[in-house]
Amino acid sequence: MTPLVLHDLQDSQIFALAQAAGRAGLVVDGTSEPVEPWARKSRYVRRVHRVPCLSDLTRSMYAWHIKQTGLAGVWLACTDDVADFTARYRGFLEKAGMRLLAPEPEALDAVSRRAYPETPGLVAPFSAWMPAGDLLGAKATELPYPLIVKLARGLYRRADGPEELAAFLRELGGEKHPEVEVYVQGFVSGEVARMASAIVLCDADGRAVRVFTARRLRVAPTAYGWFGETLAARAEWLPELAEAACALAEQLGWRGFLEVEAKQGPDGRWHLLEVNPRISGWGALAEADGAGLLRAYHMLCTEAPRLARAALQRDRAEYVRVIATVYHDPDWAVPTAPGDTRLARARRLVATLARAWRAPDRVCLGAWDARDLTASLALAARTVRRVWALFRGRTRLDGVA
Repeated sequence: MTPLVLHDLQDSQIFALAQAAGRAGLVVDGTSEPVEPWARKSRYVRRVHRVPCLSDLTRSMYAWHIKQTGLAGVWLACTDDVADFTARYRGFLEKAGMRLLAPEPEALDAVSRRAYPETPGLVAPFSAWMPAGDLLGAKATELPYPLIVKLARGLYRRADGPEELAAFLRELGGEKHPEVEVYVQGFVSGEVARMASAIVLCDADGRAVRVFTARRLRVAPTAYGWFGETLAARAEWLPELAEAACALAEQLGWRGFLEVEAKQGPDGRWHLLEVNPRISGWGALAEADGAGLLRAYHMLCTEAPRLARAALQRDRAEYVRVIATVYHDPDWAVPTAPGDTRLARARRLVATLARAWRAPDRVCLGAWDARDLTASLALAARTVRRVWALFRGRTRLDGVA
């Protein structure tokens, strides 16, 4: 069988996808930096090569390292930077023996600029890249508040007025660097459970052929608010969001995976939050719920069938991240709402593990698989050491002061 090639298996979310692919009957090859025990010992990973992360290299050097491995198979981009690399180095990857689906660079650029086409069923909130100097000046009074200011991972902050926005930017040195571009986006009010995502898979003709939707349950905090990554979610068919996400992907002329993040506003409509040019970390949840996204992608790249659009999810699976490394927080390690104590999180962990024991096909624990015990224990040990260091005050998890 043509292997599925995954990069950065040291990342717990991507490793969870490798395990999901293995459970789906796919052969997995990959890269890792360093080659961690869970990548090396996993029953689902046939071989793994040491390749530096793209974030540490120029794209041309990353391409050279990929070529040196001799890897060939179905290439799947799992992070934004590798998705960009894949679109722009598609010819190189294909010559190296990779089969893949990737959007045209123009479609990728539109997503990067957040220049989304108008899509029925999705309300696009105000968003703009603006120089810090403008946001500290008179133009700040013309913006629609409240806003979310997005600077870097974990550095999201809500501003309810120009004074609060100015104070935040001054704190970060905006007056000294007025030329720096800052991204601001309209804030959609409502609890975490109003947020949801749709994963769309498009074929080589830009047709949406698979779609999966899920609702968030808990999120990690950022340094300035509860806007972080998803720690727990459940599969839930949301037809309006699914239809809108497929329409958006097709209008972009997309190829491969696209994730559409949205939030249901007080008016009941879905407000677009973000579009990611890759499969989501929720891919493990989708596979656990029967969506079959990875096998469909593999088929499209190897057999090129003409698939009809389908949503194969069963709305049974719940996702709770219990082990994690490399920029991702486990659900039990960080507060997910004001007043979420360590005792409450410990009780939640016990309840999650009890549910997973009683109904293993209904609870996805991310990068944990009892059939892949050696690898899972190695990753769990790393998670425990990391969280213990956090509690001892020697380090911090992303987004937690």
